[in-house]
Amino acid sequence: MGFSSVTLCSFRNLKEQTLDLSRKNIYLVGNNGQGKTNFLEMIYYLCYAASFRTKNEKILIKNDAEYLNISAKFHHSNDKISSSIKLYQDKHQKKIKLNGKLVRDRKDIISNFPCVVFCHNDLYFVNGSPEKKRIYLDQCISLNDSIFITYLRNYKKILKERNMLLKNKKIELLDVYTHQLIETGYPIQEKRRELIQFLNEKFDTIYSEISGISENLKIVYNSSWKKSGKSKILEDIWQKKIKEIQYGITLTGPHRDSFSIMMGSNDYLNFASTGQLRIISLILRILQSEYYQISTGRLPVLLVDDVLLELDSEKRERMMKFFPRYEQIFYTFLPDDMITSSENSITYRVNNGLLEKIE
Repeated sequence: MGFSSVTLCSFRNLKEQTLDLSRKNIYLVGNNGQGKTNFLEMIYYLCYAASFRTKNEKILIKNDAEYLNISAKFHHSNDKISSSIKLYQDKHQKKIKLNGKLVRDRKDIISNFPCVVFCHNDLYFVNGSPEKKRIYLDQCISLNDSIFITYLRNYKKILKERNMLLKNKKIELLDVYTHQLIETGYPIQEKRRELIQFLNEKFDTIYSEISGISENLKIVYNSSWKKSGKSKILEDIWQKKIKEIQYGITLTGPHRDSFSIMMGSNDYLNFASTGQLRIISLILRILQSEYYQISTGRLPVLLVDDVLLELDSEKRERMMKFFPRYEQIFYTFLPDDMITSSENSITYRVNNGLLEKIE
């Protein structure tokens, strides 16, 4: 079923309230700036103890408040287990409780309440920086692989220390850190390649069906470690050793990788319209949801923030045919949008941070 209820206090502009979420489809209706996206962000925050909009979590606390406090109940339909999650945050600390027990590591809640958000900034996964593209890949994998999260953390730690050695010209330990970099970085690249292979199984077919155009698109992983196998990578890094010491930074590795949407031998970004890029960003989120479902046998919660409204009605209808199965879905709508309510839905009117149920 997903979330059955939520009680919130001092999250952005949202009023203090307890809300019934005991339906599969939750519709949020209101003008822009009233709190619809803030509500989706709050649900995402419950799932991951992080925001999909900002890294500065202090701004999540309402302007006149000292802290925020959120609690919710969640029911997993597959295993028929109910869970509770509570989050408290003030200007100095964050506390997470799962089923009444304090959570020390955010990694431990990620797979408990999986959600996938469809939002405007997803375009950055297509036409943004390599960092944004890596974020998409790593999000997909991290949802169902806690070991991958450990690899990412260890890699970042080793990378930081190796860069300090290069910057300070302390090269006597460089080889040790180079071996550690490869040992942690190689599995990251392998998991990303596996994900890319999964994405490509359906990516072009879905794109052709929705857009009505056959472009023969393919997602290509751009690895800065060009040679396969750890020994070949080590050899490649050694060849760049003098240049790395000169620049004081690690020049290759998973932290430099990216991916491209290719049409034959051409980068599709050079030809695609904004509308076509939006379709691609939506497909990436759809496939992220499917990847989670296939990997775990469980369904995610979906958060859909106006992005479908950017498509014309025909493409929107085609898109919905490919929409993934879900545990629960939260949609945002403007007041004039057509909404089809049912016994399995709840509609809330959102006005100045207050959510009122529309019977």
